[in-house]
Amino acid sequence: MNRKLILVFAIFATTSNIKGQVAKWLIQPMYDNIYMASGEDIVIADSANYHVLWTQDGKRLAETQDVIFPFSNHYSVLIKKGTDIITGFYDVKGTYTYLQKCNATYNLPYFYDQYLLIKIGDTYRFVNHKGKIREEEYIKAYPFRNGYASCSAYRNPQKQKDLYHLLLTKDYEEISFSFNDKKIEPDDIEFISSINDDNIGFVVANRKVYYFNGQTRRLSPVFAKGSETNIKNQAKLEKIEDSDTTSVLIAKCGKGDKIMIYFNSLRVPTKISLADENKIYQQKPTKQQIYESEFSMPLDNLKYAIMWGNDTILPPQFDDNGLCFGDKAFVKLNGKCGLLKIYKDEKFQLTINDGDPIGFKHKTAKTKVRLDIPSMISAYNTRINIDNNSGCDVDMTSAEQKDTDFGNYVQYNCTLSIPLSLPDEMEDGNPRNEIMYPAKVLYDGLTSPIIPLKVKAWHYKYFNVDIAEYSIDNHDSTLSFTFEIKVNPDDVIEPLRTSIQTDSLLFDMEKISETRYKCKVYDLKEGINSIEVQVLEKGCPPVVFPFDVTYTKPVAKTDTKQVPKKKVEIKKRVPKTSTPKPATTPHLDI
Repeated sequence: MNRKLILVFAIFATTSNIKGQVAKWLIQPMYDNIYMASGEDIVIADSANYHVLWTQDGKRLAETQDVIFPFSNHYSVLIKKGTDIITGFYDVKGTYTYLQKCNATYNLPYFYDQYLLIKIGDTYRFVNHKGKIREEEYIKAYPFRNGYASCSAYRNPQKQKDLYHLLLTKDYEEISFSFNDKKIEPDDIEFISSINDDNIGFVVANRKVYYFNGQTRRLSPVFAKGSETNIKNQAKLEKIEDSDTTSVLIAKCGKGDKIMIYFNSLRVPTKISLADENKIYQQKPTKQQIYESEFSMPLDNLKYAIMWGNDTILPPQFDDNGLCFGDKAFVKLNGKCGLLKIYKDEKFQLTINDGDPIGFKHKTAKTKVRLDIPSMISAYNTRINIDNNSGCDVDMTSAEQKDTDFGNYVQYNCTLSIPLSLPDEMEDGNPRNEIMYPAKVLYDGLTSPIIPLKVKAWHYKYFNVDIAEYSIDNHDSTLSFTFEIKVNPDDVIEPLRTSIQTDSLLFDMEKISETRYKCKVYDLKEGINSIEVQVLEKGCPPVVFPFDVTYTKPVAKTDTKQVPKKKVEIKKRVPKTSTPKPATTPHLDI
């Protein structure tokens, strides 16, 4: 049996062994909403009044029906829905600390400087990050700001007498005030503000108004004018006007000047109006977490894809685009939200016919298509989809799915249809020798991009044509020959149709049997004449067997009585051939 082939290089291994990017669910798409927790790298997924905390790597930390507030100082406070009742708080590891009979204050259930201000009954108290409630009770208190908390309490709580004001440090110590090396008695203090982001607060003692420097913890007098140094003209309290959202401290300086100091609802100084200037204290903006990623989610035909630069990782299939950060992305699929991770270095590997070139004997060839899968994706949730119109009919009932210690794989039996333009020779670089099957991988509810699964192929000659006998008519240059179609005993012969082609010569062909034919070719030309026997199997491209007929007319001698005989020689034209090399890419040995 002849194989009419030209040298094939190891490129076969790369054209039949195709790789595609892999993504994996870290959080399955089963939630109504998914987002990054404010203040920490923690993911929160919401669904049906439940809130679930996750790490960015998909580790489930905790779940609750309570309202989860943004993290502050690495803790997130929980409030019972529709109330101001604090039920507890989470740390960044998902550890829950239970609190009982606590209410939020100022609509700010946050830890500041490791303390949470709560209200129990009519009194304010502080809770530390271990959930311990301090014993000290205050009739008024404000959350810690920039290391300090302003509080007011009764020395005689039962009789609500002897009100005094104090400033706590974040180490829970009371500040002792002094001016010009003279201690100010606690009972002389009439007002203490919170400390703003410029580390400035205000203290009123014995009706005198002072600046308090949060860094040095020193007091300095407030004057109406910046050039004033006479201590007699220090601002003296006239009154404090309170509302639900702001407070204003009004003071008189010297004989006629007045100043006004403004505070927000947390008694943080926001502005001071002096005689010669107005100073506004700016609150430092909350530092926003910036997330960066090489991935993007562009819109295409009402669906969102995941792109890596100009490369499509996952084609349009998502309902909405979410945050991309690092190698992860929030996505919405079929109405539900989840978290995906994209693996740059992990690939799907598609192989057909074990990576070897395919020799089609008939109009179809049976082989296998295999998908090797990274171990993080289960074979039992994965399948291959190849359009049957491409010429590859996958038998889905033949699925072989296995998860192993060395990797996972899915394999199917498939039937390939021979392309009608497929040549019966294998030529390196000949595009007609390459077949492409557009494959997709469906896994965990995701669809991969089209993976062009390519394979080298040729029309394998399972039969051969030989000239059985031939002769030349010495008078009219007519060639008579008989040819036979020979098939190996192991091959099943299909119905064949045979024809002859020549280079403009006339011929007759007579069928003797299914595999034997008798032909006459008239008026041979001197030199080389080309004759091709074409054998056609239904549904396949023709197989061509070319023969070169060399015809020689002898030179007649004048002194001879015999007519010289003509010479003819028939040789099959056979190109240099080589067997295609098998795939060199190693395969998983199961």
